[in-house]
Amino acid sequence: MPARSKAFQRALDAALANHAQRAALERTLTRYRQRRAEAFADVDFAALRTDLRRRKEAAIAQLPELVATFQRQAEAVGANVHLARTAEDARRYIVELVQRTGAHLVVKSKSMATEEIRLNEALEHAGARVVETDLGEWIVQLAGERPSHLIGPAIHKSREQIAELFSRVLGRPIPPDPPQLVEVARQELRRAFIEADIGITGANAAIAETGTLVIVTNEGNAELVATLPPIHVAVVGIDKIVPTLDDIPPLLRVLPRAGAAQKLTVRVLFITGPTRTADIEIQLVRGAHGPRELHIVLLDNGRLAARQDPELVDALYCIRCGACSNVCPPYQVVSGHLFGHIYTGPIGLPLTAIHHGLEEAADPQSLCVSCNACETVCPVAIPIPRLILDVRARVAERLGLPFLKRAALERWSDPRSGDRWARLAALAAAPLADRDGYLRALPFVDGATSSRHLPAPARRPLRDRLRHLAPESARERAAPPPRFVGSRVVGQTVAFFPGCLIDRLLPEMGEAAVQVLEACGCRVVFPLDQHCCGLVANNAGDRRHARSLARQTIELLERIEADWIVTPSTSCFAAIAQDYQYLFRDEPAWRERAARAAARVVDFVTFLDRIAQLGPQEWSRPGPVVTYHDSCQSANALGLREQPRRLLSEVLGCTVIEMEESSFCCGFGGTFSLDYPELSAAILERKLRTAGATGAPLVVADNPGCLLQIRGGLHARGNPQRAVHLAELAAERLADLAHPPVEQGERTVHAPA
Repeated sequence: MPARSKAFQRALDAALANHAQRAALERTLTRYRQRRAEAFADVDFAALRTDLRRRKEAAIAQLPELVATFQRQAEAVGANVHLARTAEDARRYIVELVQRTGAHLVVKSKSMATEEIRLNEALEHAGARVVETDLGEWIVQLAGERPSHLIGPAIHKSREQIAELFSRVLGRPIPPDPPQLVEVARQELRRAFIEADIGITGANAAIAETGTLVIVTNEGNAELVATLPPIHVAVVGIDKIVPTLDDIPPLLRVLPRAGAAQKLTVRVLFITGPTRTADIEIQLVRGAHGPRELHIVLLDNGRLAARQDPELVDALYCIRCGACSNVCPPYQVVSGHLFGHIYTGPIGLPLTAIHHGLEEAADPQSLCVSCNACETVCPVAIPIPRLILDVRARVAERLGLPFLKRAALERWSDPRSGDRWARLAALAAAPLADRDGYLRALPFVDGATSSRHLPAPARRPLRDRLRHLAPESARERAAPPPRFVGSRVVGQTVAFFPGCLIDRLLPEMGEAAVQVLEACGCRVVFPLDQHCCGLVANNAGDRRHARSLARQTIELLERIEADWIVTPSTSCFAAIAQDYQYLFRDEPAWRERAARAAARVVDFVTFLDRIAQLGPQEWSRPGPVVTYHDSCQSANALGLREQPRRLLSEVLGCTVIEMEESSFCCGFGGTFSLDYPELSAAILERKLRTAGATGAPLVVADNPGCLLQIRGGLHARGNPQRAVHLAELAAERLADLAHPPVEQGERTVHAPA
């Protein structure tokens, strides 16, 4: 779904042209990802996130009661608590407090809740001077910008840009040296802490049983903001409230690691009411060395409504660590100023829908490439990709799909119409293809082939090439003798489900997969009435056609008589095995049918590794040197990491050289690469760079979408490096087997009933 507004497209074009920002983001986020892995190395991440998820679920389930308890307990220790239903209500309360007390200078620590309600603008309009004291927040305030990251507000700026900004604002040359830049901020902000009339903070958590605020910091500015001014105001989203003090240690074990790649932050501040003393005759007096007043603004602003929304409630479990942004490929290119609204990054998209409305999320949500990386690092196990698709579906339902996409999905959802249009497209594209079969230009889509050439649709799709394997024909056909030694599926019947891309664009890939399956001793059948799993419609937010295509696929799978149904597309497999369960969440009968059908489907790598259990082979010559690209669905959705590497090294005899961050997205994302070709190309550029740095002549993957993207990028650059499916490499290697075929029928295994 491309951008809907011209303003958003202009901003995107500017971000893509900002090479300094892109360099700063890649440098910073690559370093963060390495350090995060080190921070979690000595703990059980899965256990930590399961525990924290359970606690957040319990807290949100009893949220109204926790709000009431927190308010009662906080007021009992002297705090003033205001429950703000809306952003306007929260702003009004704080502005009236500023006006009533005659405050002129307000200092703030980093708080996304105050950004959510646009507090700074309201205070400045009321005549107060507002100074952000978090270093990153101060940088973006001086630059006249807003935070681009939940944790690192100025993460999009390089040290050189920050030095230039400081030099311009302060009127003296300041070198681009981080320690000196920090010292400048320390000196410039010191007096503001002392002279401030009001200090405003957020909170990372709020404890209901004691009315306590918990603030986690590194810089020490939050303590000064919450301690030196006579009045302290805390703006806290009600989703931050937890039942008891026991809920805080699990948060403190996870938040620093996920957010800042450190085992523990420098400071953890617990605040229970305004400062007080009873040192004189045990008589309680409020307002000792710290603030005399504590005002807590509990912010709803859509949270209670989201709690009742089954599609958005998971977003309320967010602890604002920003980890999802740090692994997001589009974010790394364009920053949170595009990838989000007030709340940035992947989790910012559903949060924007909750707090600011669907219209504000309509353009940013389209930048999600559906790589699932965000879900793998979320410390609360939030299914962020699913939430984004839910937002996308709501945008499509309310605002409609773009005309071309809507028309294409309408035709594609009908198998006969889809087949007819695919064949017409192949005929029309044939004269435009170069001698390698690639399209260097694509009608109606500007820039789609400038950095990545696309293969022309096959004049003879895979379904035509495999008609001899139709079940009614293949039943008469004897299975070829196995060529792989040790296969445990000799004599079994395998139905081949290639997926749309292989069928229509990459048929040679499908032929290679069939050859490998037959070399395992399988009898392969190809159901001619298969069409599409519906993934393309689901990713576009078109739920109606996604369900229609899913039902067609389920009915097809139910009719197939085979031991296994194998697909060389992990995207299709993930759609059938995982997405269908959510797609039919309100239709129990179809959900059950989908689960039964999915139990018979397996991806190509898992079939060779776990089911056929292929082991070492006798090769007449060593295998090639390769590097492996982990596709997003394979690594992030299905957890396939070691299996393909074992097949490459142990079974196929290859030498595997690991590329840097092999599971980082290639930028394909289906129609994302057509909606945003320049952004897709920027992500692809990094993948080609890391793959090329290995020196391996072959890039191997197990997903046709990734290979379409990588091959097209290599072809556009004239790069001799080849990109092949693991099935294609295995088929090429078959010619190098040094031993004759061996029957292994007594060692076969069968699919579960």
